[in-house]
Amino acid sequence: MTVDVAAPRSTRAPHTLGPDSLIWQRTGDWRLLLVGGRSLLLQVAHPAVAAGVATFSDYERDPWGRLKRTIDLYSGVLFDGPRSPETATRLRDLHKRVKGVDHHGNRYHALEPKAFHWVHATLVDGIVVMLERFCKPLRAAEKDRVYAEMCEVGQLYGVRERDMPPDWASFQRYFADFVRDELEDNDVVRNVLAHVASPPRHPKVPVPDALWRLGMRPGARVSRLATIGLLPKAYRERLGLAWTARHERELGLYGELVRRSFPLLPARVRLVPPAFAARQRMRAGARA
Repeated sequence: MTVDVAAPRSTRAPHTLGPDSLIWQRTGDWRLLLVGGRSLLLQVAHPAVAAGVATFSDYERDPWGRLKRTIDLYSGVLFDGPRSPETATRLRDLHKRVKGVDHHGNRYHALEPKAFHWVHATLVDGIVVMLERFCKPLRAAEKDRVYAEMCEVGQLYGVRERDMPPDWASFQRYFADFVRDELEDNDVVRNVLAHVASPPRHPKVPVPDALWRLGMRPGARVSRLATIGLLPKAYRERLGLAWTARHERELGLYGELVRRSFPLLPARVRLVPPAFAARQRMRAGARA
């Protein structure tokens, strides 16, 4: 059996995002880490993605390096402006070699349209969840606009236009159906959960592992709460993960704290590098 990985065809070239986009105006800071575990968990719940991550990813050997590279690359597609198509091509090219046979005995390829779109979908949904829970919530019209902008982003790195639902409402239906019908529990899912609960020591932090675990305990708790609490309820229950009213209140308190405090941080600290670089380019252009 062959896997369809044909390059996408569209009637027009996708637009790159710029300062007029809601993505530029409302995202780009490190709050994305609060939904990063959730997005990764939903991705590897797809058997093809799980197989690719298990075989080709270095997230277990070098989790912090992998995280940095992922943030730089995906954020670059959003914030690199005129260079975004080049960044997107690099992202797509990195996935060309990711292929094999999954644990069900089915052949897979990272660029197979259904799986490739699912990975994109988790990022789209994750952005909206992040804004809802840790930032200023979006109005209905803004969700439609963010979704349309992310469809342009998807096309930049090769998601086919016909694979993306036409609007936010239809995307929500697609997402719920996919969670119900396609996602599974597997060893990679459990591995990701373990890493979220107990992040390994960063190689640039020269402290004993025991001290690292002690210092990271509060952050690890927030990470685990966000990862589990923000999962779709149906999938969380399928995994048998407990979630109580107390957990929900605790996550809500953390969310309010982040929402109020994060905007007070200086931009250089608050923003991921590609977003900060975009802001610097804007300022330089305004002075020219």
